[in-house]
Amino acid sequence: MILDKIENAVLYTGAHPKFQFVFDFIKNNDLFALPLGKHFLEDHSVFAIVMEYDTLDEKECKVESHRKYIDLQYMVSGSELTGITSHEGQVPSTSYNEENDFQFYNLTNLPKLPLKENFFAIYYPDDIHQTTISIDGKSKRNRKIVFKILMEVVSKKGVL
Repeated sequence: MILDKIENAVLYTGAHPKFQFVFDFIKNNDLFALPLGKHFLEDHSVFAIVMEYDTLDEKECKVESHRKYIDLQYMVSGSELTGITSHEGQVPSTSYNEENDFQFYNLTNLPKLPLKENFFAIYYPDDIHQTTISIDGKSKRNRKIVFKILMEVVSKKGVL
């Protein structure tokens, strides 16, 4: 997992061939004007889900992981807590949903970090994460974009 402010995005562009594309998209678009919903951005290897929601009590927030896609979550406005742990020693509560690329877990009391406005979090397939958690138990309206980045990207030279 990576958590940082967007000003430091350049530090992470070498971690995946599509990260630069996503950071450029964030920088060069009016993120408040994007319609809510799913948007395919580049060769179906990157898509974005634009969402607005109220944060929830931790008990109401799902704990999940993905296998095919990296989540790069960018907080356009608002803030929330995000729980994080690795797969090591964890047992899922559901079977893997291949079509929608998720698996759920019944985990509680994950270590938490704040995801604030103009910050991003990157969750790799080894990261189990829990998002949309209210800070101090107070519900807050958020606008966030979840960029789904295909873990394996095919280039002219082969799979990266």
